[in-house]
Amino acid sequence: MDSCPGEGGMAPAVPPLRQSEKFHLFVSYSSVDTAWTHRLISRLEAAHVGLRVCLHQRDFTPGRNVLENMADCIHQSQKVLLVLSQDFVQSRWCLLEADLSLFGYCLERKPVIPVLLRPCQVPLHLSHLTYLEATDSHFYSKVVQLLCTPNHRLARSLPGPRPVPSLYSGKTLLTLNCINRDKLPSWKVGTFSTLSVPDPLKEVLEDPEVYKHAVGILNGVQSPRSCLRYLGCRILLGTLLFPLSIVSVILMAIVRISNQKPSPVFLVATITTCVCLLFVVLAVNSLCWFRRFSKRKMQELVLKVGEANQLLARHSVLMGCETMNKLYFVYVLLEDCRQTFLQAPEGEALFQEALLRFSSTYACCLFHAHFPHCEDAAGVQGHLELGLCFCQFVSLQLKTTGGFGVNPV
Repeated sequence: MDSCPGEGGMAPAVPPLRQSEKFHLFVSYSSVDTAWTHRLISRLEAAHVGLRVCLHQRDFTPGRNVLENMADCIHQSQKVLLVLSQDFVQSRWCLLEADLSLFGYCLERKPVIPVLLRPCQVPLHLSHLTYLEATDSHFYSKVVQLLCTPNHRLARSLPGPRPVPSLYSGKTLLTLNCINRDKLPSWKVGTFSTLSVPDPLKEVLEDPEVYKHAVGILNGVQSPRSCLRYLGCRILLGTLLFPLSIVSVILMAIVRISNQKPSPVFLVATITTCVCLLFVVLAVNSLCWFRRFSKRKMQELVLKVGEANQLLARHSVLMGCETMNKLYFVYVLLEDCRQTFLQAPEGEALFQEALLRFSSTYACCLFHAHFPHCEDAAGVQGHLELGLCFCQFVSLQLKTTGGFGVNPV
């Protein structure tokens, strides 16, 4: 950090607080970035006597909801500073997104100063702003300049090195629920609408037929067919068999205690018990079969998603599914990964096979911003700025599950 303007003599003055304001600056950051943030705040407070900075550890009211504390402190602050990192995006930012009306108020009335501490997927609601980079040699002086400039003189787009792109590799585009999801049983494969392309996808899918064809592939998957898939059938079966078994056991015990010659009643009870136990065994086996069948149906759906991704990948879009009634759409650039596959014999066929088998799981990893640990990829820059690129992910899966002959990485 360089010296701020005026440090050789008098530091520039921060605007005075108005009657409705208690803080000059509200700072939101991840706990992982505490040390860096506190160093910055300590330097600012030392250089500007009377500067009031709101930090959640010392200024939030104990016992109150976190969102309520944030709302009050933001409303009582002149400016808002966000320390951006991937940890922030995955933790603190979700609190701001939980109350979009609060953040809308910030963008409209409060100057928001995004500071990029470490590379991350910048949240969509900040994509129209430019940000300050913590690695910039003039970073500190720029922060001081913004802090000491009255709000009415600040433009909504604060000065920074470059604008944040609204579309980047690894960005989540859409979570698509199936039709009548609230009334759909968990075992049934959902049906997804193909009437029109959802708005978040129109930016990347210009041809609506591509979307309709891709989703139509999934709509062709049939739901499991068995009466035992219904909870009512399973309850009725258990309700009938259990009392019969209990009654039969009681009758056999009575006959045995009386030491009488087995009567027809005893024989009937014995046969009934055996039949009931047989039905219980059959019911348990049926339930196990149904679970295995549902698992196979999910595997079939994942392969169908992979088939659809073979169409969508040309438009830098992938689908992912973890359940039978919800889809995730992500934007990811795959051309560099495809070139890696092409270095192997029959590389294009391998790339298409990888899309078929692994693209759904990879899209889910992108959606959750969580990837399986890969020691080989640690410290190795792939084709994705954050996380594993597709060819690295496929390489990891091949080592785990066994592959189709050639490892792309």
